[in-house]
Formats: sequence, structure tokens, C-alpha cells
Amino acid sequence: MSSIKEHRLGEVELCSMDKAREALHCLLHTILFCRAPGAFKPETVYLNHFELAYARVSGTSVRRSVERAVDALLAEGGLKPAGPELLKGAVVLSFFNRRQNKALFGLVKNEEKCVWEQWMVPILIATTPLPTGDDETSVLERQRARVDRREHARVLLRAVAVAGHVHRERR
Repeated sequence: MSSIKEHRLGEVELCSMDKAREALHCLLHTILFCRAPGAFKPETVYLNHFELAYARVSGTSVRRSVERAVDALLAEGGLKPAGPELLKGAVVLSFFNRRQNKALFGLVKNEEKCVWEQWMVPILIATTPLPTGDDETSVLERQRARVDRREHARVLLRAVAVAGHVHRERR
């Protein structure tokens, strides 16, 4: 029985679905880029909601797989309530080998996926509309929601954590 190496990134808290989509793309592609075996042509992607760029493995199949995973999470029912106007969920990225098993005296072949590494990317999305009042509570809530720099830092820190995990494993 093989052991699975598991990595759980810290939860990324964001304040919109668009930012969540972009952050998830960045983190998933960063993991794939760092773990990609062999030679490949990298592509640079510049984010719209964050002052960040990331490298991704070129290829439409990889890009489509990431898009499908992110779309599935952010679609209706993919995220679960985590409190008033808070949604949470996670994407799990698995790396595996395919192994052929012969059953019934070698007459039937069965293929199984043997997972050797998993990355969990948890996300928390605040869906609260910004208050417009001048009362103290509204002002505090607007300040709390004005987290662009903190969101930027959270996404960047998670991407750096990915590179750090992979670097430590390769030593």
C-alpha cells in the first residue's frame, strides 16, 4: 500500500467570486507548473484583480481541466455556507499513476489510479454587499471589506508556499 503525500494550503479569504476564480486559477496552475515533469513551454498570465503574474504549463487540456475544477467549485452547490453571507469550499488536485490490474485469471484488465500526491486549496468567499451608511458599523464593515492588499498577500503567500513545498521535496 502506497502512502499519499498531502499538502493543505492555508485558507484563502476573498470578497468576490471573480477574485476567487482568479486566485484558484493562479494557485492550481502554480502547483501544476511546479510539479510538471519534463520539458514544457511556460506561459505567463497576468491577473486582473491582483498585482500578480504566474507561470502556467502551456496546453489547452491542462487549462480546460483547471477551468472545469474551478467552475465546478464555484457553481451552484459547489460551495457550502460557512456563516452569514460566507461560502466555503476547496479544490483537491491529485497526482496519480495509472496501473493495469489483471483479474479473473488474466482475462479482464482493469485500470486503477494510484494517487501519490494531493494538494488541497481551501477558499472562503464573503458575499456581503458593502454597506453605504455613515454609521460606525457601516464604516467598519467597508474597512474590513477593503482587503485588496491583504487578499493580494494571501494569494501570493499561498503561491510561495506551493513553491516552498516542492523545493523542499526535491532536495
